[in-house]
Amino acid sequence: MHRLKSLMLLLSFLALVSLASAQEGASIFKSKCAACHGAMGEGKVGPALKGTSMSADDIANLLTKGNSSKKPPHKNPMSSLSADQAKAVAEYVKGLK
Repeated sequence: MHRLKSLMLLLSFLALVSLASAQEGASIFKSKCAACHGAMGEGKVGPALKGTSMSADDIANLLTKGNSSKKPPHKNPMSSLSADQAKAVAEYVKGLK
């Protein structure tokens, strides 16, 4: 019984962490990405991200490392984002439908 309670507590904690990360990803996307990629990732000046074939890891790497073949601002790393924040944004983008 104690083991079940511990497992339930752990699952609840993980759910809260996941929710916090999703909220952080949405907030960062809206403040740093939406101007170019659209509020819902539909594309504007920058390409549409909704339904992207890029993996979440590829998106996070692009944000943290940049890619010399991309146009600014993604030619260079987004130094204002931590790795965890980039991952949160990437997960948010992958969830856009």
